[in-house]
This record gives sequence, C-alpha cells and structure tokens, in this order.
Amino acid sequence: MKSETGHRRSALRPPQFGLRTLLLMVTGCAALFALSRWLHPAAVAALAFLAVSIFCHVAGNAIGTRLREIGDQPSADQPHEAAGAYRHPRPEDFAPISPLGRRQSLGWTIVVAISVGVASGAVGGGLWTFIAGRGHAGPLSIAVGVIAFAVLGGMAAFATVAFAQVLTSAIWQAMKNPPTEHPSESALK
Repeated sequence: MKSETGHRRSALRPPQFGLRTLLLMVTGCAALFALSRWLHPAAVAALAFLAVSIFCHVAGNAIGTRLREIGDQPSADQPHEAAGAYRHPRPEDFAPISPLGRRQSLGWTIVVAISVGVASGAVGGGLWTFIAGRGHAGPLSIAVGVIAFAVLGGMAAFATVAFAQVLTSAIWQAMKNPPTEHPSESALK
C-alpha cells in the first residue's frame, strides 16, 4: 500500500536527538543544579520530577502520533509479497468479547461494604480524635474527625470490595469458559 505521496511509510524509528537537543538538556541540568544552591533538595527533586514528566509526556505523544500514522500500513522494509498480502482486519480476526467487557452493577455487596466502611471509619475517627486530643477535643474537632474518617472508610471499603469482586469474577470466568475456536480457524481445517 502506498500513501498519498506515493512513498511507503516507514516503521517506527529508534529515538534520535540532535546536538541542539543535547545542549538544551545539558543547559537545563546546569540550571537545575545551580538552583540547588538556593532551593531545598525536595524542591529540586520536585522540579526534576516535573521536567522528566513533561519530557515523557511529549515523547509519548510523539511516539503515539507516529504509531497512529503508520498503524495500518506495512513498513517500508517488508518484502513486496508481504505488502501485497496485507488486508484490513475483519471482526472474526479478534477474540470474542468476554463478560468482563460488559458494564454491570457490582450488586448489593458493594452497598453493604460501603455502609460498613463508613460506619467503622466514623467510629474509628471519632475515637481517634478524642484519644489524640487526650479527652480535651471539642465537639467540632470530633465531628471533623468523624466525617473525614467516614469518607476515608467508605472509599477504602469501595476500592477493596470492588477490586476483590472484579478479580474473583475474572478468575471465575477464566476457569469456567474454555477458549472457543474462531470461525476462521474452523474454516481452515
């Protein structure tokens, strides 16, 4: 297959950078090290983490854009026969959709788990605030502790039970349903 310009699209090349990019990276590192004289080491580490995050985001975006461009085209180094045999995938080329691909409710167990998590978090937060205040915590402090720990308890219960429920469902479905044969494979036999 040829692109609009008449040239075959090449495969994803290894990452390369020029002298200007190298000098910009060295300059950035020098500026970061110079800032370490005036900034706290945690701030320097945060700036370095920010710079690496921005670099990884830009690099991932560039790679993703390039992969999208060449995704359904044969590479330039493929033999002509292989390029001629290329075809667009059909629906039967893919695996069947498992029940995990469908949206469904987590059921009443998640409601019970969240209720228990909220109640235990509220009780624990109120007791902890009272004990941490050595008996002198005011009602407002205890109320804030109760509300905060109730929210945290509910979130922790939801995350734990939902993850465990989806995991056990996935394991159960994997053990229950043996892999089926594709229609294209049965046609080949």
